[in-house]
Amino acid sequence: MSKVILPLFVLATSSALIILKLGTKEGAPIQYLDGRLQLNLNLYTVSGIFLYGISFLLYTYLISKNDLGYIIPLTTALVYAIIFTASYFVFHEQFTATKVAGIVLIISGLIFLNLKG
Repeated sequence: MSKVILPLFVLATSSALIILKLGTKEGAPIQYLDGRLQLNLNLYTVSGIFLYGISFLLYTYLISKNDLGYIIPLTTALVYAIIFTASYFVFHEQFTATKVAGIVLIISGLIFLNLKG
């Protein structure tokens, strides 16, 4: 079951982050202006929050069934890689040598953590 839940978690988490970012083009979803708390919700932010809720439920399942030392590095690395790629294609952020090296190190670390020996 974890082999199905894990990619769903990574997809939900990555999608939530991307959609929330899209929803914040007009400012943060919650702002404190003129002494009042104001909500700036749109379809993107509501969808992102909903996906984060799904992500939380999937994550809770994953950590209940797997070793933390396995599941956290694995999911974090996968989410980082997806967000890194999406930030380039969706938000037109720059790839720099430092960022690419960081992703390579993260993926390398993930491989080392999962080596048997």
